[in-house]
Amino acid sequence: MKTLISSLILFIMLIPSIAMAEIKVVATLPTLGAVARAIGGEDVKVETLATPTEDPHYVDPRPDYVLKLSKADLLVYNGMELEIGWLPALQKNARNAKVLDSGPGAFDASRYITPLGVPATKVDRSQGDVHAQGNPHYTYALPEVVRVASALSDKYQKLDPDHADKYKQRLEQFKATAKARDAVYQKRFASLDSRQIITYHDSMVYLNQWLKLDQVGTIEPKPGVAPSPSHIAQLVTTLKSLSPKAIIQETYQPKATSEKIAKLLNIKVVAIEPGPKDNEDYFVYLDRVIESFF
Repeated sequence: MKTLISSLILFIMLIPSIAMAEIKVVATLPTLGAVARAIGGEDVKVETLATPTEDPHYVDPRPDYVLKLSKADLLVYNGMELEIGWLPALQKNARNAKVLDSGPGAFDASRYITPLGVPATKVDRSQGDVHAQGNPHYTYALPEVVRVASALSDKYQKLDPDHADKYKQRLEQFKATAKARDAVYQKRFASLDSRQIITYHDSMVYLNQWLKLDQVGTIEPKPGVAPSPSHIAQLVTTLKSLSPKAIIQETYQPKATSEKIAKLLNIKVVAIEPGPKDNEDYFVYLDRVIESFF
């Protein structure tokens, strides 16, 4: 009898620790990390690799990233070859079968979006930094992020069925907030006197589709290729006959050329952080992105 009582007491003592077990999540990008936190809540622990100041194509694969991945239950990554220059080596060196591309803890977020910019012909280096699976910069568009959030909720439910209802509830709250924000954003952008924009890198195609912006030029002649003086001169000549609102670029991209062109055209440069700051709410970040246009 004493043995039975002791066993029962021990089981009761263990219940809180079992209930508090967290899914250990590693996200490659800040936006994916913010969405993982929003849907997972207190039932997950999320760490992010790239910072908002880094070009996600060229993240420095630090040794502590290997350690994080070695302990992860779930790896949430952008996909579409955005992280191809640094993530595969981290996955291999982590020696964690869960987070390999074929593992149960690998979540390729790009599988759940509607890709844009998929090349119609075979890709080669003469075309610049073109991705064979399509343009990978979908995290700037709210509708695509909502699709990712929905799929991530399903993934959490499979990994942690005991908290399935909580993941569903957080997703519904996320979708309701997204719907309300979207209505506000669409109304604001409808008030613009011009929806024409110039981008530095061809990374705003999903944002353009979402907010009905008209991209009339890119400062890079090809993705990832620095602009030459002749390209800039030709671009300015073309743009003078149009009415662009602004030059849009990420904060990690060089601003000197953008500012020179903006001065010639009498428009502004809008520098967007590629993702939320540490532990920043996704919608707070998105509000900042939208506000920068005005």
